[in-house]
Amino acid sequence: MKHQFFMGFLLLCICTAFTAIAQEPLSKDKSAQKSLLFASLPQKLACNRLELEKLSHSSKSDKVSIKLSDNLLLSGEVIERIESAPGIQNMNIRLSNFGNALLNVSILTQPDNTTKIIGRIIHPKHGDALVITEENGKYYITKQKMEFFMVE
Repeated sequence: MKHQFFMGFLLLCICTAFTAIAQEPLSKDKSAQKSLLFASLPQKLACNRLELEKLSHSSKSDKVSIKLSDNLLLSGEVIERIESAPGIQNMNIRLSNFGNALLNVSILTQPDNTTKIIGRIIHPKHGDALVITEENGKYYITKQKMEFFMVE
């Protein structure tokens, strides 16, 4: 009986060792393997607020073209536009000139009728993204690694 228990335990250890060896280690930085969609752009660039505000007049299925800076022209189609709450407009724009990347823009209207705009441009097959932010009343576009974003 002791001999059978020992053989069973030895067989279990051997099987466990073989399955552990057969596993491939997970890559910790998968975004480093992906190509960069915005490699030609600087890390941070100023953004034209008036061009961003033009998006608030767009409707679903509209073709849009906005020049956010001297280096960045975005062209595409508004594929979704919703008002998730009073004073909050959300838009998704498929950018045809960046391989169908997605521009997600939220336009927030404050109680004093001023607007704040936030957004990002992402493509799940690439390792970088652009983020539109406001700093001291001016808008900027900054590059970030895709590992900081959840994309489905």
